Amino acid sequence: MSEQWTATVRTVVHESSVADRVRVASWGAVLMHTVVIWWALAASWFYSDDFIFLDDATSSGLTLDFLFTPHDSQLMPVGVLVSWLVAQAGPFSWAAAAASTILLSALAVWACARMLRTLFGERPLILVPLFFYALTPMAIEGWVWWAAALNTVPIHIAFFLAITGVVQWWRERRAIHLVHTLAAVALGALSGPRGLVMVVPLGLLVLLVLVPPARWRSPVRLMRDLAPLVVPGALVAIGYLAIYRSTTPAPVTTDGSAPAGRITANLIIESWLPSVFGGPWRWFEDNPPMNQPTAPDAALVACGLALAVVLAWCWRRNRRTTTAAAVILMAQLTVTVVALVYGRGLQLGADAGLMTRYLTDTVPVTTLVIGLLLIPVPEHSPDLDAPDHRPSTLGRWPRAVTATVAVAFVASSLTSTATYMSSWHDAYPAKEWAQNAVAQLSDDPGQVADVIVPPRVQSPLSYPNNLPSRILAPLGQDVEAVTQGTNLRILDDQGNLRSAAVVARASAEPGPAPECGYRVGDDWTRVALEADGVIFWWISLGYLASADGQVEVQVAGREAFTMPVLKGLNTFVFSGEDSVSSLRLRALTPALTVCVDTVTLGDLVPVP
Repeated sequence: MSEQWTATVRTVVHESSVADRVRVASWGAVLMHTVVIWWALAASWFYSDDFIFLDDATSSGLTLDFLFTPHDSQLMPVGVLVSWLVAQAGPFSWAAAAASTILLSALAVWACARMLRTLFGERPLILVPLFFYALTPMAIEGWVWWAAALNTVPIHIAFFLAITGVVQWWRERRAIHLVHTLAAVALGALSGPRGLVMVVPLGLLVLLVLVPPARWRSPVRLMRDLAPLVVPGALVAIGYLAIYRSTTPAPVTTDGSAPAGRITANLIIESWLPSVFGGPWRWFEDNPPMNQPTAPDAALVACGLALAVVLAWCWRRNRRTTTAAAVILMAQLTVTVVALVYGRGLQLGADAGLMTRYLTDTVPVTTLVIGLLLIPVPEHSPDLDAPDHRPSTLGRWPRAVTATVAVAFVASSLTSTATYMSSWHDAYPAKEWAQNAVAQLSDDPGQVADVIVPPRVQSPLSYPNNLPSRILAPLGQDVEAVTQGTNLRILDDQGNLRSAAVVARASAEPGPAPECGYRVGDDWTRVALEADGVIFWWISLGYLASADGQVEVQVAGREAFTMPVLKGLNTFVFSGEDSVSSLRLRALTPALTVCVDTVTLGDLVPVP
């Protein structure tokens, strides 16, 4: 039976055309990528901005105003729509979030394969850039961090669709392909402001690769030929920029400058260069799970030499296409560096160049450039169903060499991906805190103190998004994060529920009433509490009440509020800001007696 099956497979392989085999291999790339991303996401979880997306989606309806509300200076209605759909699957549904990324990433690999087939034809060599895109660690942070994937992956899809459309339009001049191109550019822009940058490699591809050199001898005719693409494309870009300017604040308002040279070196040499060869193989894990590339110096030198050799070889074979590919890649890297230097680099410094999520937009461009270096571009649409008798641009390489290089790249890429994912699969601080909080509050719902979470759970720069009231919003009525309450609970640094207490930075003197302290009755009782220089504080009132009731509390210079009182010995805490000199209390419930024995101002912390 096995021999018959083997014979059948051999017959099918030998009788199938080159195009058929390339298509099957292309689907193999889609499958391999999907399996890798599924493995990476299966044991991961939400992180940082993910909580903000879930909070926004949980508290908003699906309206145009919601879709076009910027996220951290990112106008990205496509990603916001995906986040809203995921939020409807239930509180913190990582399965839904992972499924959205897996589905979109598989679509991106398919779009990449379609772009390569359209530009170069059904040639076996298109599998080189295709598998590069499917497996490269260059985009791993943009794939596995859900918030990054919400705009990264749609931008990749839009880029590949735009290249496909513009190549078809240039060769066939059909309106449908022009509409296809403009729609893809619009999709990229609506996926995030970085998506609009795709017009740079797109335009350079047309001018330096698709336009024959002879056509440049008649600039007027060339401009007339390109006008149907350039004019509506400019209108799409201008329209998006107008919406962006009217809705979106500047991404960074920090004064000063960023270390441009170090950012450039980190981005290109430390991050981009080794990833072309499947690196960086090692990651710096000081801020899990956001690992930074830290390839060995020897490996960086080897990668640089290997890249120089490949470019020199390509230059000897086809100077025009090699030059065009280099210009396209350099333009993309330059735009990325400039965006970092005048954007996140102002906040993050040189480390911005080591955050590979800022490199992900370069991945589809690098894929295109690899194809341009290896494969000749036909002037007209290749017949995808006809056998391809053109010689390979690589010549006759020994199969053993080809297999060795392919296996080495796959192994190298999977190694880098696996080492990067180790932190995501472990209980990194945000994952541990949120999962513990979700589990415990689901079992024991109620009030918790709304105090900022540890910096490794959510950045202090994101305030007020680093409060439990925001992070845990998807739990809905299962949790109420408050700034005042009786016998209040608090989440510790690991997300576990604890009793809350105020660590004193200032305390009131003991009250005048023997064995009572400050006796609260129908008239105001004043408590002196000097706390100069304390900006944000919590005040704790330890009391003994004769019955349930209400007490009015007024901090000097502020509006009074009503404090619920429970019979017996209890503690009430509330928060505020700015300096405090005293507070006053009086009972609102007739015949209620309350003895306040301790009044403490300071920070609210978990009780061990």
